[in-house]
Amino acid sequence: MKKTLCMLILMFFITMGTTSAELFSDLDRAVLEYNAYYEELPGYLKTLLGNERILANVTMNDGSELNVYLVTENGRVDEFEKVTQVEDYQPTVIITADEDTVISLINTTDPLSVYEAASENGSITVDPVGLVSTAKFLVYENVLEPGWNILKGL
Repeated sequence: MKKTLCMLILMFFITMGTTSAELFSDLDRAVLEYNAYYEELPGYLKTLLGNERILANVTMNDGSELNVYLVTENGRVDEFEKVTQVEDYQPTVIITADEDTVISLINTTDPLSVYEAASENGSITVDPVGLVSTAKFLVYENVLEPGWNILKGL
């Protein structure tokens, strides 16, 4: 009985580590796909995502955290890595999300709709850091996004 219990506990901890590794692998594939098609993004999104250092914190369903660091240049992801010491990075944008939201974003054919719904219900947040990033995001939220929504309605 003790042997079975120990094996179950061991399997639980192995599964916990695998979940984070699997999500990182899925994110890595999503970044490769994004880079293959990033030129098709609207110009305003390229500007918004342009040249940023992004620290993403994903709260996993098991309570652990997955921290990922991305560097974009002209809208393309140039660096992508899993990080353990978030203090070592100086992001211009911090993204916080839960595992289910990230999986939904990876698996959808309409990421903008999934993002908007997740943003409204608070399961994803995007926080600019510093004056330049904050200004870019304010322009997007107050000018570009409303204008885009008006054009979509026509």
